[in-house]
Amino acid sequence: MAVGRDYLLKKPSGPSGLKLFLDTQVVPLAANIAGSLEVALDRAAARTGVRPALILAGATGLIGLGLIRLLTRRDGVEDRFERM
Repeated sequence: MAVGRDYLLKKPSGPSGLKLFLDTQVVPLAANIAGSLEVALDRAAARTGVRPALILAGATGLIGLGLIRLLTRRDGVEDRFERM
C-alpha cells in the first residue's frame, strides 16, 4: 500500500465532537475540582495542625466504612424479611 501525494497534501480534520467536549469541558472541570479539594485539605491541615495525609486517610476510611455499612445493612434487611 503506497501513500499518494494527495494524501500528504490534505489537511487533517479536527478532533471529533466527543474529544472536543472532553478536552474543553470535562477535563478542566475535573482539574478545578481536584484543585479545590487540595486547597480545602491544605486549609484544614493548617487550621487543625494535623498532617494532610492523616486527614485524607481518615476521610477515606469514614467514606469506606459508610459504604460498607450501607451495602451490608441492605443485604441484612432483605435476609431478615425472607425468614419471616
